[in-house]
Amino acid sequence: MNILIKIVYDGTNFHGFQYQPDRRTVEGELNKGLFKTFNEEIKIYYAGRTDRGVHALGQYANFYVDTTIDIGNLPKVLNYNLPNDVSVNDSKIVPENFHARFDAKKKKYRYVIYKSRYRNALLFNRAYEYPHEIDIDRMREAVKCLLGEHDYASFMGRNAIVKDSIRSIDEIEITEDEKFIYFDFTAKSFLKNMIRIIVGTAIEIGRGIRDIDYMEKALVSKNRKKAGPTAPACGLYLMDVKYDEN
Repeated sequence: MNILIKIVYDGTNFHGFQYQPDRRTVEGELNKGLFKTFNEEIKIYYAGRTDRGVHALGQYANFYVDTTIDIGNLPKVLNYNLPNDVSVNDSKIVPENFHARFDAKKKKYRYVIYKSRYRNALLFNRAYEYPHEIDIDRMREAVKCLLGEHDYASFMGRNAIVKDSIRSIDEIEITEDEKFIYFDFTAKSFLKNMIRIIVGTAIEIGRGIRDIDYMEKALVSKNRKKAGPTAPACGLYLMDVKYDEN
């Protein structure tokens, strides 16, 4: 049977999601947990990679296995065999030809900024603690040019291996409350570090360090050096992946 699981993890102590020999990764821990659960090597097919330090509330992976374990109880069994910073929160049987990556329709990410003069121990490595004033309206105006299909080469991290840097962003929503600013992104796929570079650029515009049109000029340039800094990984969360199944 083909099983889809929903995965939550704190990325702080991982070298990203994808398996790497001799480095602790989320996929590596899942592989060990699945082996302990089913007593066989299980290959997983995941929705997408996240970088070192990035968190997830809604990562997904599917795998094939024959088991008598009740699917509704599978998360509890798997969690027994997983470390505390990775958990499985849901599981279900999906069609045999379902693939967590290729069947993904949309991915939703959130970047979290904690806007305070003083650090918060409970948010350490879980939000970007930023003590400066930021004009949210300037940032909202600046990111409008990024919606739709573009070549996002200016917002792609180094050493990215891709066929091309053309992507399409469906939505960028920036909201705030008393202590936090949230950037919510929706798209089918993103480039390496793309969201973090956009956020880093937007922050400089929000602080008044850059003009509002700086984002658009960076986009048009297709030159990474023309965009702003890469925001820290600790503020980024993969929130959900949308399928026809969910």
